[in-house]
Amino acid sequence: MAAPGDEGERGRPPVVLVTGCSEGGIGHAMARAFAAAGCAVVATARSRSSMRGLEGDPRFLLLELDVRSDESVRAAMTDALRERGRVDVLVNNAGVHLVAPLAEVPIESFHQVFDTNVYGAMRLIQAVIPHMIERRKGTIVNVGSIAALAPGPWAGVYSASKAALHALSDSLRVELRSFGVNVMTVAPGGTKSNLGNSSAAKYDQMHEWKYYKKYEASLRARTDVSQGPGSTPAEDLAKRVVALVLKKNPPAWFAYGQFASILTMLYYAPLWFRDYFYRLVMKC
Repeated sequence: MAAPGDEGERGRPPVVLVTGCSEGGIGHAMARAFAAAGCAVVATARSRSSMRGLEGDPRFLLLELDVRSDESVRAAMTDALRERGRVDVLVNNAGVHLVAPLAEVPIESFHQVFDTNVYGAMRLIQAVIPHMIERRKGTIVNVGSIAALAPGPWAGVYSASKAALHALSDSLRVELRSFGVNVMTVAPGGTKSNLGNSSAAKYDQMHEWKYYKKYEASLRARTDVSQGPGSTPAEDLAKRVVALVLKKNPPAWFAYGQFASILTMLYYAPLWFRDYFYRLVMKC
């Protein structure tokens, strides 16, 4: 399968760096799918021990990487280039979820979500761009969310962070095209992963609301709404994403998974209809 960076480097597998590869998540599934497609994968997470299942396989280089730290990003990129020689594809997957009413979200929580979901992605992008521009080839994949198309109640901070990442991707795609660098946005729908558990744990730490106590059931349900029986297996999403990323000309946008169709329709619907829909669904 042809891949970004293959031209002029025949016989060498494409090198893919994926962030947020903790076991049970989308990044872990993507790392496996890229490896199955013949790529050399640099799998990263804040803790090496969280990437169980990837250890001992020569297709994977495991690196600790905290996307919130400039120093950690520089060190990981240096190690990846030293060990693998190049980075053909960067997948910005690391992200955190947050469920809370916007009127009562601590500003520090805003900072934490944006520092990971937005600034973290940009740290990696700015670290890899000089390398890709010099080689005049490469692909950047930013994992956003279908929730950013039609934000509803209770996950406003998360939706806003992903909407910001979508907007940055759109600008980057135009700015980097002349340098031979592709930019692709992936917008997963409800995908089976460890997101629900981490979201619920974070919610339990901050759910003493002053004004929204009567919405407790609705708020708690939002922590794992994407993890229901109909949610898309992460492995399914990963295989589809990898097949598109490794095309000669990857698409600019790919949305897939539970709720993807309905949220896309809500994006185009009048705001009054969207608001009415969310009042019914979320009982708020």
